[in-house]
Amino acid sequence: MNENAGLVRQAEWFAQELENLLTAVLGARETPYTGVPVGVDNRGEESFLIRQADPEGVPLTVDGRPLLRLAYRFRCTCSNPVNELQVEDSGISLRAEADAEPMFHYDYVRSVRGTIPAAHINVHASNDSATKAMLACGAKAQGRNRRREFVQRGFFPTFSSLHFPVGGDRLRPGLEDVLQMAVYEFGIDTEGGWLDVIEESRERYRETQLRAFVREFPDIAFGELRSGGYLNGDTVVRPERVGRPSRLKRY
Repeated sequence: MNENAGLVRQAEWFAQELENLLTAVLGARETPYTGVPVGVDNRGEESFLIRQADPEGVPLTVDGRPLLRLAYRFRCTCSNPVNELQVEDSGISLRAEADAEPMFHYDYVRSVRGTIPAAHINVHASNDSATKAMLACGAKAQGRNRRREFVQRGFFPTFSSLHFPVGGDRLRPGLEDVLQMAVYEFGIDTEGGWLDVIEESRERYRETQLRAFVREFPDIAFGELRSGGYLNGDTVVRPERVGRPSRLKRY
C-alpha cells in the first residue's frame, strides 16, 4: 500500500512537472495540457500512464493560429532499487495541424525485444533510396528476417519504418528538446523566458539520468573522479567551466 501511494505521488509530481514546463513555454490556458495520471496494469506490473489531456495533441501556434500538434505519453513505474519513478516506455510526436500522420516520433521502450533500439526516432517522409536499400537487405539471416517481417505484415518498407537510434536508455532526447526544436525550426509562439525554462527542465532531467548512470557504473565514476583529482577527502569538487554553457543544459 505504501509503495502504491509512493508511485501515485511521484506520478502526480511528474505530470505536474510536464504541466509546468508547457505552461511556462506556451502560456497558461483554461484547460490543462497534461491529463491526470491513469493507473494501468502491464503484465502484473503496476504503472501509471501520463499523457497530454487532448487526444489530438497540444496545439502549437504561430501568430495565434494552430500549426502543429504535440503528443506525448510516458508509462512509469517505481520498480528500481531506489524506488524512484522511472519511464518504462514513452512516445513524443509532432504532426502538422492538418495531417493525421506525424512528421516524426521519438519512442522509448526499456525492456525492448528484438533488434529495434530502445530509444529511437522514426521520420515520416519519402525516400526512394532508403526503400530500395531496405528491399535489397541481403541474403544473410538478418536481411531475410527483415524481409519476412515486411511480407508477414503486408507492409511495404518506407523511410518511416527505419528506426534511428538516439542515445539509448540514459541519453535519449526529452520533451524539452522537441519543444525547443519546434521553436527554432517552426517559429511557434512562446512566452517570455521560455528558453531558461527549457534549459532548467533539461538540466533536471539530465541530472536524474546522470545519477542513474553513476549508480549503475560506480566503479567508472569513482575511477574518473580519483584520476581527475576531483576527490578531496570525502568531498567531490566540481570544476568551474568558465565561458561555456553547462552540458546539462545545452540543446
